[in-house]
Amino acid sequence: MNIYRSKSSFFVKIITLIAMILMSFVALTLLITNKNYGLLGGTVLSLLTIGTILYFFANSLNRVILEKDKVILKKTFGQIAIPFSEIKEIKKLEYSNLTMTYGSRGVFGFIGNTMDDSISFVKDRKQMFQIITDNKKYVLSSENSTELINEIKNVVQQGL
Repeated sequence: MNIYRSKSSFFVKIITLIAMILMSFVALTLLITNKNYGLLGGTVLSLLTIGTILYFFANSLNRVILEKDKVILKKTFGQIAIPFSEIKEIKKLEYSNLTMTYGSRGVFGFIGNTMDDSISFVKDRKQMFQIITDNKKYVLSSENSTELINEIKNVVQQGL
């Protein structure tokens, strides 16, 4: 079993920090100063803000674990298991902007769905790769992504 960590790039860390500060500032301002919406508006916005932050935090990728028969995408809460037998292709992706249909564009990473119908768990756009299975496509990032790609390719080719 090999473990590859998924670390946030400097860009993701800055975007996450700025977003959290701005969301907190807006919610606090509504709670304190807005007489029209007052406590109710501030409370609702605060709950939405906290819920959104928790969702993206919970779905951020922590590590990719290679077991003997599957790849496990370990998120902060939960995991996704991809059997090697379902992997059709794995390839390195170049640094680029991820065009998201919905999701986070930097808060705890690029988490959500992309325009090409991939599920994205990218924290560092310089280390991106894609796993294509029978049913889904995943865009991921991890430390030593080239080594990880080669290891998965070797296992998949041996299984063919």
